[in-house]
Amino acid sequence: MLTSLPKVEAFLSALTEQCFFKDENSQGSVLWYIAFYQTRAPNRRKAFRATGFILLFLSISLPFFTQLSPPEIKPQVASGIAWLIALVASANSFFNWQKSWQLYTQTQLTLQFALSEWELQTAAARGASTDEEGVKVLQAALQRLTKIVSEAVANETAQYFEAVKVPDVHSAKNA
Repeated sequence: MLTSLPKVEAFLSALTEQCFFKDENSQGSVLWYIAFYQTRAPNRRKAFRATGFILLFLSISLPFFTQLSPPEIKPQVASGIAWLIALVASANSFFNWQKSWQLYTQTQLTLQFALSEWELQTAAARGASTDEEGVKVLQAALQRLTKIVSEAVANETAQYFEAVKVPDVHSAKNA
């Protein structure tokens, strides 16, 4: 049976008071970030898949619906379906649901793996032969965890804002 290492337990106890280690309802905690990405990724996946299906359906059905339309409204039917295709494609491009889905899922998994690694390291620290050794393990693991979490969230955020394209009014005027 393992004996309790007082400094290791004190270190871990002190961490539970920090926002970073609170539950998923505490904004800024690792669990909050995981829940954030976990709840948003499926919506982005659904939006991406739905717009993809709608685009496919409208593109394939354009000639069919145009052919079935009475001659006097064929141009309006073709124009209306083409307008819908452009609208759905623009929305998909503007909101970039595929990229968001990918980034949210990737970031969520990175955070979950980092948290699992942290949990393994806390077990290793508790099993250390001395308090000092255990605290060193925890310090290194904590440094790694905070680095991974901050880099993952910062990377997702940066890529999100990189993908947001604001129309350049000056270029449009000169074109």
